Amino acid sequence: MKNKILHSIYLLLCCTLFACEEEGEKAIIKSNVAPNSIQNLSGNSFTLLFDDSDENFEEISWSELDFGFPASVSATVEIAKAGENFANSVELATTSSNAVTLTVGEINEALLGMGFLPEEAADVQLRIRSVVSNAIDPVYSSPLNITITPYATTFPPIYIIGDAQGWNLANAFELQSTGPGTYEAIGTFQENGKFRFFATPSWDAQQWGYSFFSGGTVATGLGDGADGDSNFLFGLPSGYYKISVSLKDKTIALEASSAPTLFIIGDAQGWDLNSALEMHSLGGGQFEVIGQFQQNGKFRFFSNPDWGADQFRYSSFSGGTIDTELADGADGDSNFLFTAASGIYKMMVSINDKTISVESATEPTLYIIGEDQGWNLANAFKLTWLGGGKYEGTTNFTNNATFRLFDKSDWPNGFGNYPHFGDDGEVSALFENANDGDQNFRFVGTTGSYTMSVDLYNLKVGME
Repeated sequence: MKNKILHSIYLLLCCTLFACEEEGEKAIIKSNVAPNSIQNLSGNSFTLLFDDSDENFEEISWSELDFGFPASVSATVEIAKAGENFANSVELATTSSNAVTLTVGEINEALLGMGFLPEEAADVQLRIRSVVSNAIDPVYSSPLNITITPYATTFPPIYIIGDAQGWNLANAFELQSTGPGTYEAIGTFQENGKFRFFATPSWDAQQWGYSFFSGGTVATGLGDGADGDSNFLFGLPSGYYKISVSLKDKTIALEASSAPTLFIIGDAQGWDLNSALEMHSLGGGQFEVIGQFQQNGKFRFFSNPDWGADQFRYSSFSGGTIDTELADGADGDSNFLFTAASGIYKMMVSINDKTISVESATEPTLYIIGEDQGWNLANAFKLTWLGGGKYEGTTNFTNNATFRLFDKSDWPNGFGNYPHFGDDGEVSALFENANDGDQNFRFVGTTGSYTMSVDLYNLKVGME
């Protein structure tokens, strides 16, 4: 019996020693792991194209490493400028396999981020960094030398200048580039108005008129202006349209649209969506407004007065130009901080160019002058400014009396007749076109006291 027990203990010790020996063997790593290599690509030189940004670049694959035992390897593809010995390498991808495929856009983004210029050949190196444990030094593959030419991802805009802009260079309508030679924007177009495209807001700039698009496809509603400048003639009703232009394919598309909107919501509005300050769309992602701003007040921009709407914060304008009157609110929402004294200011914003400018302004005014005022400037009724393009006022209106709106109590400043609002906007049923020499408003309701509201941005006249 004793011998059997001793024999069992001996067998157990042998098994334990054997197991320990096996474990010891598993923990031993080669003292010198030979580097692996990247497989050659289909060529040594590549030119990337913008139109292929979503397509796959060539597969990058490499040989396996022998660490002396089965191991789970984490492999990272690195890219660096040739001759820098990977001192400032960029990681392209990490995988547990022996191959990875990146898109053309991902490769292009990495190259531009490394400081390479578009359309210029970049000499680079690829290598694989393999890691099995934080306690073990990484193993680097031998580098692969290739040349890649990246493409540009941002392009300058073009501009529309014509009747809708008063042929004024300062009012040029900007079309943002969506790719090489392609552009689009939402803006106002004037029925029977003429225009053409400009590379920059300058009479000396390169220009594209109706004749340039010969042989291409031009949207219905655009015709030949039949003048010496080869302008386009806009044959659709006045209003907002989205225009898409390709100088490459010589195509122009149009579709009816609503006015782009941008609102300011912040401390000056009590962070109340119903008090949002609406900005006036100038087209092409540009907006402006005159409003009350509060010193040390914070705010941000909203595409609509809705907490779920697109929002534009201080960080959204990174890389652009922000007026010195504005600072980073340094809060969790990246709000703007208004640093100037409280008061009335004009703010201009370009979403596309990431620019904001601020300048001191005076309160804008709006007056009613008509038969109820004896057409007397001294009796002009001043509406209350609510901020932006909104006004409101309560006064007496007489049935069948006519009037129009003036931005100053002065005859040359009368602009707000019935067609100004009725043709493209929305006018209360209590008014009609007087069809007199000035096409004034005519009040057709019962004589009495009414509250009139005016929205100059959206061309609305209400009455209650």
